[in-house]
Amino acid sequence: MKIRIFLVIALITSLNISAQNIELLKDWKFTNYDYGAAFQEDFNDTDWENVTVPHDWAVEGDFDFANDVQLTMVIQDGESTPKYRCGRSGALPYVGVGWYRTKYHISAADLEQKVQLLFDGAMSNSKVYVNGAYVGERPFGYISFYFDITKFLKEGANTIAVRLENYNSQSRWYPGAGLYRKVSTIKTNKTHVKTWGTFVTTPSVSKKKAIANLTLELLGNGNYTIKNEILNPTGKIVSSKLKEVTIRDSVLVHEDFEVSQPELWNLETPNLYELKTTILKGNDVVDTYTTTFGIRTIRFEVDGFYLNDKKVRFKGVNMHHDLGPVGAAFHRELFGRQMKKMKEMGVNAIRFSHNPPAPEALDICDELGLLAIDEAFDEWQIGKVMNGYSKHFDKWSKIDLSDMILRDRNHPSVIMWSIGNEIMEQYKHDPNKITAYLNNIVKSLDTTRATIAGFNSAKNAIDSGMATTVDVAAFNYKPGVYGAIRKQNPNLKFFASETGGAVSVRNSYKFPVVFDTIHGKRGDSSHTVVYPDGHPGNFETTNVPWGYPAYKEFAAQDTYTSVYGEFVWTGFDYLGEPSPYHDAKSRSSYFAPVDFVGLEKDKFYLYQSQWNKEKEVLHFFPQWTWPDLKVKSFPVVCYTSYDKAELFVNGKSYGVKTKQPLRQLNFESSNIAKEASGGGNWDLFKAYAIVWDDVVYEPGEAKIVAYDKNNNKVAETKRVTAGAPHSIKIEAEVTGLIEGEVGVYVVSVMDKDGNLCPHYNENMTIEVSGAAKFLASGNGDPTNMQNLSKPQRKLFNGQAVIYVQSTIKGNVIVKTTSGELKATHNQLLVK
Repeated sequence: MKIRIFLVIALITSLNISAQNIELLKDWKFTNYDYGAAFQEDFNDTDWENVTVPHDWAVEGDFDFANDVQLTMVIQDGESTPKYRCGRSGALPYVGVGWYRTKYHISAADLEQKVQLLFDGAMSNSKVYVNGAYVGERPFGYISFYFDITKFLKEGANTIAVRLENYNSQSRWYPGAGLYRKVSTIKTNKTHVKTWGTFVTTPSVSKKKAIANLTLELLGNGNYTIKNEILNPTGKIVSSKLKEVTIRDSVLVHEDFEVSQPELWNLETPNLYELKTTILKGNDVVDTYTTTFGIRTIRFEVDGFYLNDKKVRFKGVNMHHDLGPVGAAFHRELFGRQMKKMKEMGVNAIRFSHNPPAPEALDICDELGLLAIDEAFDEWQIGKVMNGYSKHFDKWSKIDLSDMILRDRNHPSVIMWSIGNEIMEQYKHDPNKITAYLNNIVKSLDTTRATIAGFNSAKNAIDSGMATTVDVAAFNYKPGVYGAIRKQNPNLKFFASETGGAVSVRNSYKFPVVFDTIHGKRGDSSHTVVYPDGHPGNFETTNVPWGYPAYKEFAAQDTYTSVYGEFVWTGFDYLGEPSPYHDAKSRSSYFAPVDFVGLEKDKFYLYQSQWNKEKEVLHFFPQWTWPDLKVKSFPVVCYTSYDKAELFVNGKSYGVKTKQPLRQLNFESSNIAKEASGGGNWDLFKAYAIVWDDVVYEPGEAKIVAYDKNNNKVAETKRVTAGAPHSIKIEAEVTGLIEGEVGVYVVSVMDKDGNLCPHYNENMTIEVSGAAKFLASGNGDPTNMQNLSKPQRKLFNGQAVIYVQSTIKGNVIVKTTSGELKATHNQLLVK
């Protein structure tokens, strides 16, 4: 019998409250020195740095590979002995102690209320004090948590102090440091809706009506009237109920509502409703709590995932939590920038790897119509790094997992709970049955979504029963054994939770173009070319040993349509894990179709041509300026959604070509124990791209003309050999900012005719004035070791990006100078 899971869900995102008062605590004092008495109320912090939260103290420091040397053995990479690694966690000075202090003012009348102190995330090992008294602690840096601080408060100014400490070898990637997400106080009546205390599901949905079920937890004492109102996406009340309730410390309230002709939440029209809960004492409003939610159903079948009874293939990416040059400090507009870029590429799903995200990140998924996987842990009891989460697992895992679900279980975007990623217990067949332990915790709080875990050993996960303990199995880097998994496990529901692994940097090309064809016993690619300059090319020929180019996954998923889809590793490049450049050359990753500063690599257009059916794609590479070319000819590759295309070089045709569909998969194995599916080849490449094999380079113009099935010309694009650098072009990605928001400028060096100069790599100075301050800059080069927070940057292959933070209303002025080249931009307005 098929198991069906239906869901329509609500989200608690930001509390749009009248009776509750929320105050963001933005202005803090900070020091990296570990003062033993810094928790005391009267401690003198006048010489501490003034900072604004969210704040990442480490991203402001200098890169140094001595910051994060790790001696570790990565079993997932096939290693059998420990090796020293540098840059694995970003080469930034995140290790150490940070103290934060701020003042919170409260009136005598407010002392009669409840006050909670909420942290969206604090990295890490936090200890919280109010007026010198210890309040509580939380070791996990990614989890949201709150404390009731009412009894610690007094009339007037109150001192809140937070001690954080990061340890060496506590992370496999850059974790960030400090109060890197929002901190706020929530002031309520003593009788109130519990924080994260609402849960809305819809067990029945049709075109005519939906039944919404509310479970509501109330705290306090006394007799009250509870009014619940559902507002549709235009703000109109469409359903409401009153209930008399007696509260004795706490009570759970259940209500069912009928919503006529519901407007569903889906990928195309992510409609959002609101449920407004009001606690009344007579005619007096005691508390108000607003929950935003979306009406939709999900179910998980053997043949696929269904949203509102429509089968949807995951066209997903994994996302680490840093936002490029600003580090881990969460800025809503920058994450929104990332998600809009992913939507443009054709992405419909995000896996937050490998930790709970900022709550606003899920808000954005809700608003944009992106499916989301909320992930709890990268380690269980058996660690991957010396000071990782395994040290805290036994004491804190139930609390951390529960809080993640309670905070996020109302987001319509969230469709799966991931209880772990590549957990080491899979290699020992889960001796302490932790998979079942965590799965049961999830089911005690939410039965409407699927549980998953990410497995990089398919055989161990299946043989141990771990893959079937969760609702849906998630496999990393296994396109060669999808057929074998399905044949041996006909009822298993599964998808690809990590795919890819080819590495590249923007606008970099290496000749000759050669694929690795040697494979090890595990099926891993034995590619040995690690380029001395740290800049692999963009022909998808260089990959980590366990990885492979995008089109290998396309081929496997096209063949096995019951696989739910894929999540590419990763959507954006991120700080840390510079595989395969672990030898102290690089400090950020190479995997993504979008680089560290948000500029597209060539394979962005490969994914776009496959995934974004609304976009007409015509993109080719390499670039066409080669003054020192060492080869006579090279391949020209076109990623396109058109049927056929013709290449011209200075008017000479290289012929009309099409993609060449595969006759069969040539990388499959019947052995599930084959751990990797490494490498690529031209046959696979040409099934998803148009390729002209040997094109003689001539300075001038390369042009591609696209044709439809009837040979009608429908589009063209060209590249022109660039002349000498002539000017700097500065482009603001948006035209306006709200005060406090971060804006992004793209800087490009052009010749006199407006062509990008792709070999320009000189230093640039940056000056920001007017209505904003300079925040950070970057260029997409993983080997660039310039401080991210200082106003200078080498351009990389002709481009760089500047981040500014608005401070007042008015115009933002950005000036850049590089050699004799200068430019000014002042068209960005702060409202």
